[in-house]
Amino acid sequence: MDYLVKFGKDLKILEMLTPLILEKGFYLLVLYLSYKPLKILTTKFFHKILELKKIDLLLNEFLITLIESIIIIFYVLNIVHVLGVETTTLLTMIGSIGIGVGLALKGSLSDLAGGIQILVSKYFVKGNFINVAGIEGTVQKITLLYTVLHTPDNKVIIVPNGKLSSGVIINVTANDVRRIDFVFSTSYETNAKKVREILFDIVSSYPYILQDKEIFIKLSKLNSSSLDFTVRVWGKKENYRDILFDLPEIVKNRFDEEGIEIPYNKLDIYQRN
Repeated sequence: MDYLVKFGKDLKILEMLTPLILEKGFYLLVLYLSYKPLKILTTKFFHKILELKKIDLLLNEFLITLIESIIIIFYVLNIVHVLGVETTTLLTMIGSIGIGVGLALKGSLSDLAGGIQILVSKYFVKGNFINVAGIEGTVQKITLLYTVLHTPDNKVIIVPNGKLSSGVIINVTANDVRRIDFVFSTSYETNAKKVREILFDIVSSYPYILQDKEIFIKLSKLNSSSLDFTVRVWGKKENYRDILFDLPEIVKNRFDEEGIEIPYNKLDIYQRN
């Protein structure tokens, strides 16, 4: 008899809880089914807006990542609320934990602040070749905490944003035009005027050198065993490496044709009778 009374009470409690369970289950199902579509639609919508505003690709990726994080936080808070946990209590707990985590992850917070500073200040954009703290590479993307670089030999370098924002950044490809400097040496027996004429003829005929920019060719130093000629020319950034590596070979071949000696270390021995 007692068993039947207890069973009846349990049944009544179950009947009372069933609508609540179904309601909470329905909300959880809605949250589960709506998460992915909402995330895709929201990110696409903001991506279109950012494209129309012509915002830099790095900042675009950063903001999209931030929006995705906000969506995740929104859904987590809603799931917690549906399960019956007080949101204010949860936020208080998160705040308390956040203080401890913040102290433990002080470096990560510095990287986050550095990432925001980089994106706002626009020190560089995607595709720029940068040099910072001896690390160099082409910027691929920037996340909340780090920046990804690809080196010329196709290595991937992950640089913390805090290090980037606090260091000296050399943006090699920020400007469309770059100057390339050379020093060519000849022996003291060479006519300096002739060398200058040959060098000017070479740089004037090389297609990648900009002729509307200043061409500097001067005898810059009387070295111990050579005459040093400084040559400064300008070219577009995409032609920088061609000019840098082609010109020395062209000059060497031309000097050989003209009989101009390029000095090298040698030892003269005098024999006494």
